[in-house]
Amino acid sequence: MARGSFQVEAPEREAAAAAGECPGEEGSEGRKTSAEEMWTSPMSQAKISRWVSLWFALAALWPTTGAQENINWEIQRYDGWYNNLVHHRHNSAGSLFSRLLPANYADGVYQAQQEPAVPTARELSNAVAQGDSESPSQGNRTVLSVFFGFHVLSEISEAIKPGCPAEFLNLPVPKGDPVFDPTGSGDVVLPFQRMQWAPGTGRSPNNPREQINGVTGWLDGSAIYGPSHSWSDSLRSFSKGKLAVGSDPLFPKQTKANSLMWKALDPSTGQGGIERIFDFGNAKGNENPFLQVIGIVWFRYHNHWAEILAEKNPKWSDEDVFQHARKRVIATYQNIVLYEWLPAFLGKENISPYADYNQHVDARISPEFLVASALSLGTMVPSGVYMRDTNCTLRNVLNPEGNYSAALRLGNNYWSRGNSNLQLSKDVDDLLLGMSSQIAEQEDNIVVEDLRGRPSVPLPSNPIHCFHAYLLFDG
Repeated sequence: MARGSFQVEAPEREAAAAAGECPGEEGSEGRKTSAEEMWTSPMSQAKISRWVSLWFALAALWPTTGAQENINWEIQRYDGWYNNLVHHRHNSAGSLFSRLLPANYADGVYQAQQEPAVPTARELSNAVAQGDSESPSQGNRTVLSVFFGFHVLSEISEAIKPGCPAEFLNLPVPKGDPVFDPTGSGDVVLPFQRMQWAPGTGRSPNNPREQINGVTGWLDGSAIYGPSHSWSDSLRSFSKGKLAVGSDPLFPKQTKANSLMWKALDPSTGQGGIERIFDFGNAKGNENPFLQVIGIVWFRYHNHWAEILAEKNPKWSDEDVFQHARKRVIATYQNIVLYEWLPAFLGKENISPYADYNQHVDARISPEFLVASALSLGTMVPSGVYMRDTNCTLRNVLNPEGNYSAALRLGNNYWSRGNSNLQLSKDVDDLLLGMSSQIAEQEDNIVVEDLRGRPSVPLPSNPIHCFHAYLLFDG
C-alpha cells in the first residue's frame, strides 16, 4: 500500500472473495444487485445525493478549518518514523533499544540476575556512590546545564513504563542500613517493577527479552510536543497556533486526571492529584521543579513565536502558525543541544558539523548509553538549588514544614503539589536564574544523599537505585 493511502477491506468482502463470490452477491441462489439497479433505485439515489452534498460541504469548509495553505515542506512526524529511509521504525516511539553488549539474563532469556550472582542495588550504591559531597564541578558546569541534560535525556529515551503483565522484584536492603533498616530487622526490601519489554521477545536464548523506548530517539522536540500526534493535539489550544495555557498565560494548562502525564505521589506528604501538574510533551516533566521550569521555558518559546507569526501573517490558519512555530522551536532546540550545550558540557570547543545523511548509521539509543548518561548526570546534582532575582539577590524559600531556608532542598521537591515557591511567572524566572548561576556537584562517582538514600525520595526517582537495578535485572 502506498504511503498515506487508506483502505479498509471488510471481513465479509474477504470471505466472499475466498468463496468465489463477488461482493454484493447473496450466494448462488440469491439475487444479484446490478449496477443499473444501484443507480436507479430511489433509495440509492437519495443516499448518493446526501453523500455528494456532504462532500461539497466539507470541501467548502476545508480552507477555514486549519488547512496547511502556507506550509511548503514535509511536516515532521511526531512519532519518529521514516527518519531512517532503510529502517523506517528505527528510533521511533515504541521501538527497541539497540544493544552494545549481549543480553545478560540469569537464564539467558528473561529472568533477572539476583544474589548471589550479583550484589544488591543498595550494596552497589553504598560501595560506589557513597561519600563526601558538596564539592564543586571541575568543569564549571552549572545546575541548569545538568538538569537541561536530564531534559535532553527525556527527549531521546523513556524506560520507565512498567511491563504487562507486571513483574515485581524485591531489592533486599542490607541488615542495619542506617536509612532503610535503622532497627536492624534484616527483612526490609525496596519494591521494584520491571520495565516494559517488546512483545515476542524473551522466548529463547536466540531471542532474549528486549526493552522498548517509549519516546523517539531523535532530537525532534518530542519532550516539547509529545511523541505522538494525539499527544501533541492534547497540548494545543487550536487558536492562533499556540499551546494551551492555564489561568496564567505564562504557564501551561494543568493536566487532567486521565492524561498520560505522570502523577506520582509526593513522597514527603503522600499527596496526589493534578494540582500544579502541567501538560508537557515529556510525561515526567513535573517530576521536580527544576525539570518543570525547563519545560515551561520551551512552552513559552513556542507561544512567543506563534504570537509573532500570527501577527505578521493574519491570514494564516491555526495549523500554519503552529507548524511554522514548531519548526523554529525544534531547529533552535537542536542547535542549542548540539552546538552550544553539548560542547560546553563535554569540554569540547566544537562538535564536527553535520556532513550528510547516512542511512547506514544506527542512531538508536542503547541501554548502556542511557544508564551511563543518567548516572553521570546524577553525580552532578546538588542537594539544594538556589533562587535569585535579577539583582543577584538570593531568595529565601519556604519549606514544607513552614520554615524558611536558603535553597530548595532536592529531597523535598519531588512530585510536590502546589509548591508555594513556584506560583508566579517571576518564581520560574528566579529559579532559572539561580540554576544558571549555581555551580553543580563535582563530576565523580559520589551522589548526594537526597538522591541516594533519603527515604523521602521514591525509588523511581532515584537514578542510582533505579538504574543500577536496571543494569542488574533487565539484561
